[in-house]
Formats: sequence, C-alpha cells, structure tokens
Amino acid sequence: MTDGAIVDEGSVCESASAGRSSSREAAFYKSVVQGMRCGIVTVDGNGCILTVNGLAREILELDGPIEEGSPVEDVLSRHPRLATVLRDSLEMSHLPNRAEMEIRSKEDDGRTIGFTISPIRDDGGSVDGVALFFKDLTIVERQEEQDRLRDRLAALGQMAASLAHEIRNPLASIDVTATLLNRKIDDVEQQRLLDKILDEIGRLNRIVAHGLEFARPLVPERSLRSMGELLDVALEEACARTPDQQIRVSKIYHPDAPPVPADRTLMIQVFVNLIANAIDAMGGQGELVLEVVPVSRPEREPSAVDVLIRDNGPGIPDEVRQKVFYPFVTTKKDGSGIGLAMARKVIECHHGVIDVESCEGEGTCFRVRLPGATEEDGTSWSA
Repeated sequence: MTDGAIVDEGSVCESASAGRSSSREAAFYKSVVQGMRCGIVTVDGNGCILTVNGLAREILELDGPIEEGSPVEDVLSRHPRLATVLRDSLEMSHLPNRAEMEIRSKEDDGRTIGFTISPIRDDGGSVDGVALFFKDLTIVERQEEQDRLRDRLAALGQMAASLAHEIRNPLASIDVTATLLNRKIDDVEQQRLLDKILDEIGRLNRIVAHGLEFARPLVPERSLRSMGELLDVALEEACARTPDQQIRVSKIYHPDAPPVPADRTLMIQVFVNLIANAIDAMGGQGELVLEVVPVSRPEREPSAVDVLIRDNGPGIPDEVRQKVFYPFVTTKKDGSGIGLAMARKVIECHHGVIDVESCEGEGTCFRVRLPGATEEDGTSWSA
C-alpha cells in the first residue's frame, strides 16, 4: 500500500484472470477460424479487413503480409468484383447466399468459388461487419463439365450408330443396282466409271462398319497373358498382310515382365494395328523393335508392363501426332482413321494407357502400359 491507498487484491486477481481468459478465448477462436475447411474473410463496418484465414489466402492467391484494418479493395486488389460484393454487403439487408463467382488466378485459367456472406452483429444487434465463407468449386465445375461432355458423346454415339444403319441400306441398294448395270454394259469406259462407283461404295461401307465397331461397347474377357506371346502372334499376322516387306525385327522381351490380365483377341488386334502401321510407315523396309518391359516401384513387384513398338520410319508430323488417336484421322490414302482410335479404346477398357513419341525423320514409338493383376482380378503374378 502507498499513500494510504487501499487495493482490493481480490479485484486485481479477478481482473488478471479475466484477462487471461479473454486471451485464451481469442486464441481459441483464431485457431478455429484458421482450421476451418473453407476460406473466411471478415470485414468491419468501415470495409476494412479483420480476418483472412489460410485457406482464403491459398484460394485467392494472396501473397505477403495482410495488415488488419487495410481497406478490402487493397487486400483484394486482384479480385475487384469480390471486394465490391463485400463492400456492398455492408449496406444490404439480404446478403448473398450460396452464390458463385468467377475469379482470376495467376495462370489465368479461370477459377470458380461458391460463397455465402453472413452479417457480424454487435451486442446491440446492429451490423458491425460481414463474413465471407467460400470454397473453390473449380474441380467440381470441371467434373460436371466432363459429365456433360460424356453425356453428349454418348448421345452422339447413339446418333452415329443410327445414321450408320440408315446409310447402309441405300448403299446396299446402290451397290446392287450398279453391279446389275455393270453386267449389262459393254462399253469399256462406262464399265470403268461403274467400277469406280463400286469401289467408292465399298470404301463407304468399310468406313460405316468401322464406325459401328468403334461405337459398340467393349466387354473384355481378361485372363493372364504374356505380352511377348501376343506380340509374336500379332507380328506374324501383320507380316502376312504385306508378304513382300523386308523388315528387320528385334525382340527385347524382359524375362521379369509378368503376364497381365488382358483379352487375347482384343490385344492382338491392337498390336497387329500398331505393327502394320509401323511396317507401312517404313515403306516395307527398315527396322522394327518390339519390347516388353516391367514397370516396377522400389522394393516392390512389377505393378505394370510396358509394350513398346518402335520403327525407324519418317515419323509423324506434329500437327497429326496431336490428334493421332482421334477417330477418322489418318494420313493413309485408303485409311479409315479408326485403327488407332480403336486401339486406345481397347487399352482404356483394360485400364491402361497408350502414348506415342515421334520426331520427323527419326521414327516413331508407340507405348502401351497395362496394369498388372490385382486381387480384384482374381489372379496373381504367379498364376
């Protein structure tokens, strides 16, 4: 005690205890805000920033320190629309709820947020600020767009199948009529023209047939198969199509490459197409390399197998390589453009991937990666 002053030690202790409690409460609520699984930005009644949690910084790509009390327009300078919405919300009686907004990202690839704005009231019930709660919906939006695209492609496939059937009927009638007419004409020039018509009819029929085959769903009957054995069968069949070729074939089948679950018929179809394309690209003369390589992870059994089909032909032009797996894309005069598209469809229904590497003048390499057996397949590597 000094100068006769009386100090209530109990009051001092209560005051200190209240201070500590308030500090712990503030720290607790700060941790809650920082740990929430949505972005949070709070603004006071003057439009100045109070809180920006970590997820908000990440989604809005806010770099550097943010000073409490800074105008919302300064903190959200890269997102002026969002800053305007927050500022306007201070004067609105019905705040935005479950709204969406496009915001800019650093890569300018577009980003969508879904947000709700809630009022912050003082003890008297008056609005003392607003809180923005938001999430990044970009992945959801892209997934929904993929779903819509898949639905459109499914409808397009059904329409294409119907059109193909409708086209085949008149084509068959034209074919029969032209054949009968050809038998009755003796003029050589007229027969030549009719032969050309018949050839084009045949080509259209093949295109329609291949299109129907591509649109038809695949249900592979998978069992454990050696990729080396399937390559040998495919090589023999592909070479039989072009008996006059002079191709040097090198086989590199890694002994540790395990069998993989695959449909024998479908996989041979894929390999025949890739090998035949390589032989055709080399003009029947060159070197073809067939390789089977296990894909392993450190200290684990092989988890997949790579099949590589490499030629030393002229390569694929860049503009064609980018869309080589699209239907009806071909550089061959008589090609349908379905072969590689069908190959990708077969590989994908085996849960694999197919890729191509090519440089003009340096050849082409197609890589097929097929996953190994799992417990779900009911098979094992040792089967």
